[in-house]
Amino acid sequence: MVGIDVGAAEGLQPHWWAYEGAVQMYLFEPHDESAKRLREICGRSPYRDTFRVVPAALASSTGQRPFYMLNAPTGSSLFPIDPGSEFVGTENHYVYPIRTTSVAVRRTAEALDELGIERVDIAKLDVQGAELDVLQGFDDARARALTLVEVEINVVGGINSTLSPYVGAPTWTQIDQHLTVNGLRLLDIAVSRRHRDRNGDTDWYQREVFGTYESSPTLSAMAWEVDAVYVRDFRGLIQERDGAGLRRLIVALGAYRFFSEAHYIVDQAGATGVFDAAAAADLRGAIVAWYRLVGHRPWHGRGAFWSTWRKLLSRSGLSQLRRWKQYMWFDYPNG
Repeated sequence: MVGIDVGAAEGLQPHWWAYEGAVQMYLFEPHDESAKRLREICGRSPYRDTFRVVPAALASSTGQRPFYMLNAPTGSSLFPIDPGSEFVGTENHYVYPIRTTSVAVRRTAEALDELGIERVDIAKLDVQGAELDVLQGFDDARARALTLVEVEINVVGGINSTLSPYVGAPTWTQIDQHLTVNGLRLLDIAVSRRHRDRNGDTDWYQREVFGTYESSPTLSAMAWEVDAVYVRDFRGLIQERDGAGLRRLIVALGAYRFFSEAHYIVDQAGATGVFDAAAAADLRGAIVAWYRLVGHRPWHGRGAFWSTWRKLLSRSGLSQLRRWKQYMWFDYPNG
């Protein structure tokens, strides 16, 4: 399997390290300092040979594009900041000062051709508004072969809103339409939340008005961005009797701990004869073994002892700490 991480910046997301050693990873990062850090991170992996850092920017067409480098490198984008946005103040130190430079961008398909990548199985796109631009750079064959895509989308103001601080950034509706046309379906979202700032200080109201800490669950924060995960529709793979594609889908789901979904897909593929009885049994066993390796804990058991233990914990207040996680600025509910 082959994976691409476009805008990798500080390294793979925690859940993507589950693919370490099993997937050939190409990390695209045009920011020089970030690319250097990526090489250092990947170089520490025992599977360092499965990583390649590519210092290039991807887009829908090849050419020179302005590159807007924010004060925080992770916010740099091919799209300019809207200075009139209600979410961009002149005192915002994440944004300002902005340095504009020029960067060579490659059409996604051309860059993949040069690297000898015939098929991309999994892709993560975090390029500050340019996600649809990168997706449109795929040729039709590669776009229809994608197994999983995780894409960051600005949703402040709604799924069809144009309130993004980046001028020209696509809406969730536009990205969803592009992915679904190519046979992918929404699997999950992780919501990033943000409090209103005052002169660029996102902690001002919590600190100065309400006297609480920045991420206190007593003050709600608006949905700001989502990481949306799309996967290949297994029904199409079954209809095409694509056993290899189904196996790739099962691997893709495992990193996100959708083990029950993977098990269900094997059941469906077995019932229709895509997998024979022996292959289906082997796959079910492998899925359960993977879950037990990374997810199962004794206290998750269903017996009377562990049930009583969980009830005692819920009364002790520790469960309240778990519930507070949903109010944190960024939450991965599955990993």
